[in-house]
Amino acid sequence: MRGSRVLIAAGVVLVGALLLALGLFGYAGSRMGQLPGGHPAELLGRATVPASKPVIVCLGDSLAVGTLGADWVGGLRDALGEEAVVVNAGVGGQVTWDLRQRLDDVARCRPDAVVLLVGSNDAVGSLGASWASFYKVGRPQAPSEAWFGEQYDALLGELTSLTQKVVCLTLPPLGEDPNHPAVAVVRRQNEVIQATASRHGVDVLDVHEALEHLTGGAWPSPAVPFLSGLTAFMTWTTSSILQHQLLGRSWDRIAERRGLALSTDTIHPSDRAGRVLLELVETWARRALSLGKTS
Repeated sequence: MRGSRVLIAAGVVLVGALLLALGLFGYAGSRMGQLPGGHPAELLGRATVPASKPVIVCLGDSLAVGTLGADWVGGLRDALGEEAVVVNAGVGGQVTWDLRQRLDDVARCRPDAVVLLVGSNDAVGSLGASWASFYKVGRPQAPSEAWFGEQYDALLGELTSLTQKVVCLTLPPLGEDPNHPAVAVVRRQNEVIQATASRHGVDVLDVHEALEHLTGGAWPSPAVPFLSGLTAFMTWTTSSILQHQLLGRSWDRIAERRGLALSTDTIHPSDRAGRVLLELVETWARRALSLGKTS
């Protein structure tokens, strides 16, 4: 009889633990899929949009969303205050081709300026067969460096038809191990971003160089490579959300506990990296739109 009670109690504990785990993963998943504050639908749903204020659309993937790392777009909105309307048109997990499919919403926002940060998912999708299969779902083909170049060029052509005040951000590092193949892919894609922006006559903010300068060219030791396994990466992203939302840990603290300096999970920006992004974009926006000086 006593043994039966022990087994029942253990079963209850096990079921409770499983339910708790499912609840935590469900919560993290809902946070990942949540639209950022100030997304296009929010702006377009307003009865009126202040005509006197310039509209800045920050277009990109999860690096713009601000759920898995520093919310530099929200920081830009706070920094500019009443001087401008800042729209967060970031959607997690998207490649450059995806952004082209939702440009109607960007156009309806009637942007005076567009900040473009995209390409990290394109880079990840070209790092091996498993990632290629993951990113091919729902798209005409799997990501590749060549397809990224084609789509980035087409995207810039479409954006410059909306406004000439477009700025392209180079991609931050994937991981912090200079010998990992992801580093070389990002560098090549950044060369494409630089060349394409020059061809279209738009500005570039070299985020990658600024972040390398932030570290003084020295990564933490031992170096943490990009998490090339999908399961490992999803485990870290889920853990990041739970640590930040439920335990109140800063993005910098989460990064440091993993031996990282610039990202929480080898992709998304830590607080210190987010400040670099914010400073670069705010300075550009104030100059491009003739806003007040940075304090």
